[in-house]
Amino acid sequence: MTPDDKDFIPNLSPAERERAQVLGDSTRPRMAGMNDERERALDQLVREALAYRSGPELKALFEFQRKFPHMAAFNVMLLHIQNPGIQYALRAQDWRDRYARKVKPAARPYVVLRTMGPVDLVFDLSDTEPIDPQFDRVPDLATNPFAAKGEASTKMLHDLVTCCGKAAIQVEQRDLATSMAGAVRRVEDRMRDFHIVLNSKHNVATRFGTLTHELAHVLCGHLGPGPLKLWPDRARLGLTIAVKEFEAEMVAHLFTIRRGVDIGSADYLADYFEGDKSVPVFSLETVLKADHKLEEMAAGRIRIPKRP
Repeated sequence: MTPDDKDFIPNLSPAERERAQVLGDSTRPRMAGMNDERERALDQLVREALAYRSGPELKALFEFQRKFPHMAAFNVMLLHIQNPGIQYALRAQDWRDRYARKVKPAARPYVVLRTMGPVDLVFDLSDTEPIDPQFDRVPDLATNPFAAKGEASTKMLHDLVTCCGKAAIQVEQRDLATSMAGAVRRVEDRMRDFHIVLNSKHNVATRFGTLTHELAHVLCGHLGPGPLKLWPDRARLGLTIAVKEFEAEMVAHLFTIRRGVDIGSADYLADYFEGDKSVPVFSLETVLKADHKLEEMAAGRIRIPKRP
């Protein structure tokens, strides 16, 4: 690791993360993206209303996220705030078209944000009933939201690496020391803005987990926005290594559990989720936005502007 971690962020070992946490918890960074009204509102909620400030609260939110991979993570959080007991939520029309169900009279709607619009209203499974009582269909995730996780496939890794190249993020798989998982740094040349290295000795699942973690550093703005400005510039906020590592691991964990993939990120977060380890001051809005960008990249949907 270089003295200035703004340009080089390694995938730290548990011991290094522990040391970074001890050194960094006392520093309260300025909240990110203060020009974004929604970001200010959410970070203010986290900071002042003390929502999702403890490990158990974050664990509950993340477990809730597993049930709604069909919705944006931000909207899932809005549902969790409104009613953490929701089983599965869809718009009335979607209930009708996909599961032949109708909304019960006087059912309570829940508010989520609509793409390119104001808001949508969705309804919980418990507020619907089958149109035909003899044909009672329900989503699989409503009956088994915690199905066993699988491992990342070679195709998943390949697709994400390919999309990284389109976003001027070079991914190199190189023979490294066994204890070194990977690293990310910012570069400045005509063809790329960021460089990620993965340990070719590791299996596909480990390399996929490392890639999501290092990408999370980029998408959280820890190394700056780059010329394409696809993510915020948070490199000058004075964020500690502990905060950066926590945000990156949160993004990687959120992204993979929503895809039903196990990369071992829960091991690092276990001390926060299960123990009494203090959660550093971080930007939940940044984590949710970075997850959204990562999901767009994995699906090949991210819009890449022309280089200036």
